[in-house]
Amino acid sequence: MDLGLTDAKVIVTGGASHIGRAIVLQLAREGAEVVIIDRDEAQARRTAEAATVGGRHPARVIPADVGTRDAAEHACAEAIGQLGGVDVLVSNVGYNHPEFFLRTDPSTWDDLLAVNLTAVMACTRAVLPSMIEQSHGAIVATASTAAFGEQRQSVYAAAKAGVVAFMRTIALEYGRSGVRANMVAPGLTLPEDPATLGDESLWRNREAIMNDAQVEYVVRNTPLRRLPKAEDIANAVAFLASDRVSRQITGQVVTVAGGFAMR
Repeated sequence: MDLGLTDAKVIVTGGASHIGRAIVLQLAREGAEVVIIDRDEAQARRTAEAATVGGRHPARVIPADVGTRDAAEHACAEAIGQLGGVDVLVSNVGYNHPEFFLRTDPSTWDDLLAVNLTAVMACTRAVLPSMIEQSHGAIVATASTAAFGEQRQSVYAAAKAGVVAFMRTIALEYGRSGVRANMVAPGLTLPEDPATLGDESLWRNREAIMNDAQVEYVVRNTPLRRLPKAEDIANAVAFLASDRVSRQITGQVVTVAGGFAMR
């Protein structure tokens, strides 16, 4: 199916590794012109090279840590300048530190909230004026099934639940300006190839995130009895980014988790 994303001007934050990389490659295959914003410049450039080979336009990279508001807004402004506008923002950057709440150092809270929530808000603030001026635009944020409540995910869950509430409010406030705002909520999505991960990816130390016993628990409690792949998330993002097939969809959370969130 042609999603109508040919020549669309797209910004993807956290687009260097794993799910972000899959999103960049999928949008490039759809013919979009993509700018990757990621603090892992080396991995982002590898992803950009692969996207350029498989796409219609050369993919660009802006190295930045969008966990700080000023850096996020500056990077998005630079991306808009390079693209000559923006049609789609994919706020994918994320970070997790699984632990029970009382074992979570309060110093970690700020990092989790900054990367998972503040970054989404700051990048949205940066792109909205352009989208409003042109009377169209799509924002897709990566939420998580943790937003519905999950053990060892308290602060991360709070941040992702904040993303859901924030994006729904953006959909309400700016729909009249032609802006759609939606979310994809992945379940546990394991990287399949180390080459898709940069040195700064949290999945470099998978055992610190999810050990084998925990993975088995998730699979056992997933109706489809399989975990999503990064490409599954990317397909959902591309669907929501498309004004051709999703023109009437806004303020929604598309959960890609094999039914795990229904348990």
